[in-house]
Amino acid sequence: MKMREWLWGLMATALAAAYLLLMPGYLASERQELTLQSKQESGETFSGIITLWHIVGFKPYQGSLGTWLSDRASAFEKRHFGVFINITAMTPEEFEARLNRGERADAYSFPMGWGYAERFQPLPDVKAELLPALEGTGAQAGETYAVPYALSGYLLLSNSRLEQEKGISLSEETWRADLQDAVDTLTYTYGKKARQRYGMAGSELMAALLGLQCQVAPYDSFKGGGAALALGDIRDAGDMSRLQTAGKGFSYRAWPASSYTDLVQYLAVARDTEPVKLPYIEAYFELILRADHQASLLEQGLLPAVLLPEEKEAEADIVAAVQTALAEPQVPNAFLYQRYRDELFALAKRALDGDAAARVDLEARMKELVIQGEIQ
Repeated sequence: MKMREWLWGLMATALAAAYLLLMPGYLASERQELTLQSKQESGETFSGIITLWHIVGFKPYQGSLGTWLSDRASAFEKRHFGVFINITAMTPEEFEARLNRGERADAYSFPMGWGYAERFQPLPDVKAELLPALEGTGAQAGETYAVPYALSGYLLLSNSRLEQEKGISLSEETWRADLQDAVDTLTYTYGKKARQRYGMAGSELMAALLGLQCQVAPYDSFKGGGAALALGDIRDAGDMSRLQTAGKGFSYRAWPASSYTDLVQYLAVARDTEPVKLPYIEAYFELILRADHQASLLEQGLLPAVLLPEEKEAEADIVAAVQTALAEPQVPNAFLYQRYRDELFALAKRALDGDAAARVDLEARMKELVIQGEIQ
């Protein structure tokens, strides 16, 4: 009896060992077979990972554009079995460092000023009705290399307390005519240590385009109370509002500064991306540019790059104001802007210092860049 029990136990142990040894291989084989069958049934010609680097140049009123892209990627992946879009967000400096190390992605999301046409391959006709002012802004020498998909805009922000202390009260209707005087009045030294308070902080280029002649401090000076006015963007207003809600920060006002914007995000395909991946990248781009997905940008506080079939207003008041101001935006050609970016910034600095010739040159160059066309 004991011998029989021992034999049965031995057989059970052997069967269990065989199961543990053979079953993983069997399951892997079955999984591979199912994957192949599903791929064949889905009709996909490619399976694997497509890499997209999202270079962050500006941010929405709230949330993250990188997360928004990832959500669109998830929707895309549900339709394309075995195809995955891997999105990596990075600063422009990180982007350049990766390129210098010889790293590359299959596709890019980049802000104006950080993309050379030579890095990309021509795009086919994208199925999207872009805003008229954006047509051709991603083209060079008759070829489209990038397509815009999101916009932000510039704002004038004001520290209410510092305005009141100096008897300044800029109006949304007349602020342009009064801005230089306000900046002059709000530039002064204060305290026992004669600390400097600046009249303006933020974008030097925008300050020059508004015709100002002054020293422009970094934007953080405004956040810290060291500057009374600032030229920032939609995200800056969002950050200020969140500080106020948390009982921090200070009272401020904000309104659109211009119908001009170079805060535009583009999509492009790397020049050496494998051809088998191209149809999937193009399909992902078209999904991003679909009207319903574009409309969802307004919920985060960015503006769509396409014409929407139905009017939709942004939820945040300041974003809605920028939306109105940029109804017919003035937008540079992305690759011309890239080519002349350093020159523009240098001319802006000289114009702010009072160089009249530099101001004339800056205005002429901007007229050349803000076109509804392409580089010839």
